[in-house]
Amino acid sequence: MEIRTNMKFSKTNTALLLGTIVLLVSGISECQQFSVSPEAGATVILGTSLPAEECRVCRVGAVNGSELACTSTLTLQPDENVILQYNCSSPHEAFTVEIQKTIECTKDSCSPATGETQPSLFSDLKRTFIWTLTGPPETQLGLDFPVDGLKKIEPSEACPDQYQFTVISTQPGGDVRTEMFCRNGPVSHVDLPDKATVSLQVLGKEDVNPTLFEITSKPLVKRSRKMVVAPELDTTINIKRVVEESDCTVCSNEGSEPPQCSESLKLASTQNISVDFTCPQPQDSFTVEIIRDIECTETCSGDIVVGEFPHFAEFNRTFTWYLKAPSPLNAFQLNFLEPGMKQVLSSESCPDQLSYNIIQFQRAGLLPIGTFCRNGAITNVQVLYRGQVSVEVPGGMEVEPDTFKVLPGSEIKKLAVVNVKLPARPVATELFSVNYPNDFPDDDLMMWDFTVPSNYNYSVEFLKYSAPTCLKKGVVVEYKRKGGRYTFGSKLTDTQPQDQQGSFTMSLTNCETDHRGNPPGLSLNFQVSVIKSSHPTLCTVDLQNEPDLTINIEKTTTESLCEMKMDGVLKDKITVLPGTSTKLFFQDCPSEELLLTISKTIGCHKWEECPVGGTLLNLPALPQCLPAPMESITWRLNVPEDGTVDLLPSTISLRQSLPSQKCNRIYSVLVAETDGTPFGEFCPKGPISKVQIHANVTVTVAPRALGRSRASFFNVTFSREITESYIFTLSPKVGSPAVVSTPNWPDSMRPYSTASWIVLLPPRYAAEVFFTNLSLPKCSYRHTSIRVQTLGSLEEMFSRREDEEHVDKLSVPDSFYLNTSNCLPEEGEFSLLSKITLKKKSNTLLAIILGTVGGLLLLMLIVLAAVCVVIRKKKKKMAEQASIYIPKGNIFRPPDGNFPKSRGNNDSHVYASIEDTMVYGHLLQNPAYNGPVTDKYGDVFRPVDGDPRSPIGVEKASGASPEADVYRPFLDPSQSMVPPRPHTPVDRQGSLGFVDRRMVDNELNTFKANGDLTPLRLSTIEPQPEPEPEPDLAGDREEEDYI
Repeated sequence: MEIRTNMKFSKTNTALLLGTIVLLVSGISECQQFSVSPEAGATVILGTSLPAEECRVCRVGAVNGSELACTSTLTLQPDENVILQYNCSSPHEAFTVEIQKTIECTKDSCSPATGETQPSLFSDLKRTFIWTLTGPPETQLGLDFPVDGLKKIEPSEACPDQYQFTVISTQPGGDVRTEMFCRNGPVSHVDLPDKATVSLQVLGKEDVNPTLFEITSKPLVKRSRKMVVAPELDTTINIKRVVEESDCTVCSNEGSEPPQCSESLKLASTQNISVDFTCPQPQDSFTVEIIRDIECTETCSGDIVVGEFPHFAEFNRTFTWYLKAPSPLNAFQLNFLEPGMKQVLSSESCPDQLSYNIIQFQRAGLLPIGTFCRNGAITNVQVLYRGQVSVEVPGGMEVEPDTFKVLPGSEIKKLAVVNVKLPARPVATELFSVNYPNDFPDDDLMMWDFTVPSNYNYSVEFLKYSAPTCLKKGVVVEYKRKGGRYTFGSKLTDTQPQDQQGSFTMSLTNCETDHRGNPPGLSLNFQVSVIKSSHPTLCTVDLQNEPDLTINIEKTTTESLCEMKMDGVLKDKITVLPGTSTKLFFQDCPSEELLLTISKTIGCHKWEECPVGGTLLNLPALPQCLPAPMESITWRLNVPEDGTVDLLPSTISLRQSLPSQKCNRIYSVLVAETDGTPFGEFCPKGPISKVQIHANVTVTVAPRALGRSRASFFNVTFSREITESYIFTLSPKVGSPAVVSTPNWPDSMRPYSTASWIVLLPPRYAAEVFFTNLSLPKCSYRHTSIRVQTLGSLEEMFSRREDEEHVDKLSVPDSFYLNTSNCLPEEGEFSLLSKITLKKKSNTLLAIILGTVGGLLLLMLIVLAAVCVVIRKKKKKMAEQASIYIPKGNIFRPPDGNFPKSRGNNDSHVYASIEDTMVYGHLLQNPAYNGPVTDKYGDVFRPVDGDPRSPIGVEKASGASPEADVYRPFLDPSQSMVPPRPHTPVDRQGSLGFVDRRMVDNELNTFKANGDLTPLRLSTIEPQPEPEPEPDLAGDREEEDYI
C-alpha cells in the first residue's frame, strides 16, 4: 500500500517561522549589544576590512533597540554615549580601533601634559592610540617615558610582543623622520620638533597603562656651527645659501674685526679664518664652491686633484679649476687616469655621481666642451688657451683622491682635440660635438684622434646630427690616416668610413651660418666601433691513442677578445677528453691570454690491474697548432687502498723548495694528496733520491720553459703499504747542507700522520742535525714525537714529545732514521724544518789500534831489552863457570875470585896430552854405536883452584890459595851407583856451549839413565866448524878439556 503526503506551507505557518527567526536574531543582537562612551578629547574610529555583507557594526538608536544603523566603519565623537552591536560572531578578529587625541603646546607648556589612554575602551580589539603634537615654530617638545623606558629598533623590525611605539616628526627643513620603539629599554627621553605624531599599537586584551608619557615644551635654542678654514695659495672658497626660506646666515671673523654675517661668504686669504653658521645644520641651506687657478708656461702650476679639500665634507661641493695655456694659440692638456673617461650628455648623471664638465672660455661666453664620466675610452683632452674643469660632489660623499695631470699642450688652432683609444673588444664608443645639443660655433673646428687596436677594423656611424644654413663654404667632415697621405672629406649626409684599417683622425669644420629666422645650427652625435680583422686558426687535437690524457684551455681574463670554438660551438673554456678527437677554432687569441693545462691519470684500484715495473712521467707531445704553450701538467697517481706511491727522480735527485733553497730552475714539481692536502714543492739537484707516500697523489710540473723539454721527471712505481704516511730517502752531500721539512710546511702535518727520513751518510762521515724551525701544538689526543735512530740499531738515540724540552742540535755518528709523528691538535700546529750537515769523523778505532800496537811494540822492546840483559849476564856468568863431574865424597865449587884469568884467556881447559883411546868424537857421527867407552885418563892433570874438602857454599878466605900439585882421582866407575858411561867425547860437545842433559837433570850431577846425548846450548855464539886436521900435526892437536 503506498501512502503519499503533500505538505504545503500556509500563510499562518510562514508567519510563525519568520517570527521565530526574528526572535532568534533579536536574541543574538541583544547578546552582542554594548555601551561605549569615549572620554573627552578622544575620537574613536571603529572599522573592519571585511565586506559589509559579512560583518558590520550597528548603532542602536531606540530604547528597545529596534532602530539599527549598520556600517563597516563607525566614528564616535568625544563624550558620546552610544549603544553598539556587531552582526558577526567574532568581532575581535574582524574589527580594529583607532583612538585619536590632540595635544597642543605653547613655548613653555602642553595641554594635556600627559599621554593618557582609556584602557577599558574596546579592550578586546586590536587598538592604536594616536597623539598629534603641535607647538609654535622654534619650539622643542620632549617626551619622558616611565622608568621601564623604551628600546629603539629599526623601521624594518617589529617588537616581539607587538607592543610598539612609533614617533613621526617633521624637521625644520621639511624632512620627515620616523623612529620606532619597543617597551623596556634604555631610552627615557625623546626630543621632538614642533610638529610630531606619537602612536602606540597593541593587540586585543593587552593591558595598557592609563598614562604612557609626559610631554614638555620649551623654546628652541639655536645652535651654530663653527670651523676654522685656511684656503691654499691660488684657491678661493665661495659659500652661498641656496634655500631662500632659510634664515641661517654665515659669518666670518678675521683677526680682531667684528664678525660679518650674510647669505654668502668668499674666502681668498691664506690665513686662518673663523667661519660660523647661525643654524645647527647649515649643510641643508648652503653650498660650497672651491676654485683653484692653474697657469701653464713650460710646466703647469698644479694638477687637478679631486677630494683634496678636507673642509665642508657634509656640504654639497663644487670643485672648479681655472686653466690657462701659455699663449692664445696653445692648449692645455688634461691626461685622465686609467681606464679613461667617456662622454655623456650634460643632462645625464654618472654612475658614481661624479660628473666632470670641461668648458672653454671665449669672448662670446662659456663654451661647453663636454660632460665626462669615469671608465671610458677617452685618454686626454686638449682645450685651446683658457678654460675650466668642474665636478660636483654630493654632501657626505667620500671621494678617493683622483689626480688628472695638467700639461701645457701644443699649438692646435682648434677648439679642442679629443684623444680616444678604442678598446679591443666589440663595443661602440659614442661621442658628441662641442656644445651638444646646442650649436657648434660658426666657422670653427674640432678634432678627434682615434687609436685603433691592431687586427681590428673601424667603422664610423653618425647617429644624430643637425645641419646649419651656410652663408659661406659648407660643413666638412675630414678623415686622415695616421702615418699616411690618405685623406678624404665628406658631408654629413655621405656614407662614413666602414671596415677601415689603422688609426686615424676625424675633423669637424663648421661654416659661416645664417642665423636669420633662428634656424638650427651644427650638432653631431656619432659612434665609432671596431671589429676583428684577423684570420682564425684551426687545430685538430687527437687523443684517441691517449686514454688517460685530458687537455684544458681557458681564458686568463674576462676582458679577452679571444674567440674559441670546439666543434663549431663557442666556448669560454675547452676540455678535450681522453680518447676523443676534436676540431678547435681560435681567433685573436694571443698566448698570454690563454692558459693551457694537461692532466693524466695513472694507477689502478686492484693490484692485479696495476702496471708492472716503473712508469716514467714524461711530457706528452702536443699539436703545434695550439695557440699557447703548456702551462702545467698534472699526473693523478691512484693506488689501491693498501698501496704506496714511490716517486724516484728519473735523472737527478731532488730538493724541497724551502725558504733557504727556493726553486728557481726551469721547472718545479708540486706534490699533493688527491684531497688537496699539499705535500711539498720539489726541484732538481738536491739530496732526495726517493719519496714514498701512502696515499693517492697528484704531481704537478710547472716549468718555466716546458714547451721545449721532453725529459721525464719521475719514475713512478706502486708498492705495498708502508708503516709511515711519508718516507723520504736522502743522501746529504759534503759541503752542502740538506734542508728538509715536514709535509705541507710551514703549515701543519695532517693529524695522526707520520713522516720519516732515511738519511744515508758517506763513509767516514757523521751528521749534525739542526732543528732550525719547530712548531709544536697542544695535543688533545696522543702526542707528537721526534725520534732519531741509527740504521741497524735497536735503540733510539733521541726521542722527544711536545711536552718535553727540545734540543736545537744533535750529532749522529752513522746513517740514521729521522721520524716525526703528529697528534690530534687541540690548538697550534706541528711542523719541523731541519738542516743536516756532514762532518768528518775522527778515526778513534785507528787511534786505539795504533796506540795498542805501539804499546805492544814498546812492551816487546822492553822485554827484549830485559831478555838481552839477562842473556848477556848469563853468558858472562857461564863464561866464568865450567861443567864438572863430582864423584862421591866432598864436593866443591871453585870460587870465582880465585881464578886469575877467565877461561877464555887461560889454559885451565887444556890437557897436556890425551890418549887416542879417549878420543871418541868420531862415535858421535855413527848413530849405530851404543857401546861403552873405556874410561882412561891421562897421567897429567892440571888441578882446579879450590879446596876439595871445603863444603859447598862455604867461601874460602881471600888470602887462601888452593892446594896445588895434589892428584885426586875421580871415583872409579865401579864404585858409582850407575853403570859405566861412555866418556864424554872430545868434539864439538866439548865446547862451553854444550852440556849433557843427563848430567844436569839430577841433584848429584850423575847420569840418570842410559840414552842419547841431549844438547843444551849455554852460549848464544854459534859454534864454528872445526877445521880439518893437518896430517903432520894430528898427534900434536890440542883438545878442549871437559871437566
